[in-house]
Amino acid sequence: MANITSPSDLSNTKYSFSRQQLNEIIKCLRECGTEKISVLPKIVVIGNQSAGKSSLIEAISQIKMPRSNGTCTRCPMEVVLSKGLPEDWSCAISLRTEQLGSLQVLSFAVTRDPNEVTLLLRRAQIAILNSGTPTLQFLLLDENQCRTHPLNDKFSKNTVVVEITGADVDVSFIDLPGIISNAPKARPSSILR
Repeated sequence: MANITSPSDLSNTKYSFSRQQLNEIIKCLRECGTEKISVLPKIVVIGNQSAGKSSLIEAISQIKMPRSNGTCTRCPMEVVLSKGLPEDWSCAISLRTEQLGSLQVLSFAVTRDPNEVTLLLRRAQIAILNSGTPTLQFLLLDENQCRTHPLNDKFSKNTVVVEITGADVDVSFIDLPGIISNAPKARPSSILR
């Protein structure tokens, strides 16, 4: 009878080590702006508004995503999971913005408590949607302040980057804002004027 390798036996293989290195290299290349020249491999989560994209991300990453009525995801969010021991779990959140043609990555927050991630992500999204405002202003907002804080931009192409170590899998993916299919219709009379 042939030996069958269980999935838990694969974590210490040459393949596992190579996969971890490849994910780290891809992350570094993205931060350098390589995607302006060459497209890097990625998984993209896209679909209609309220189609369950955040639920899928929660199932894979084991973190709770910010939720709200209506549109919640208003900027891309890149999630980078690196396999490791549960006791080594940590989450680093950064903001990757494009200004005058160059990419800038700003460290936003780090936590070792999975329960803090949802509020930190909400704060990071507000920081992205208020470009031009110092990001330190958003670091201490509570849940209520996040819900009522005005936004300079409704959507942004700038990215919230979430790096989790101590995850169950090695994978990177990008969550995009949902497709809004019920946009207001223009009245024919306003078009003719």
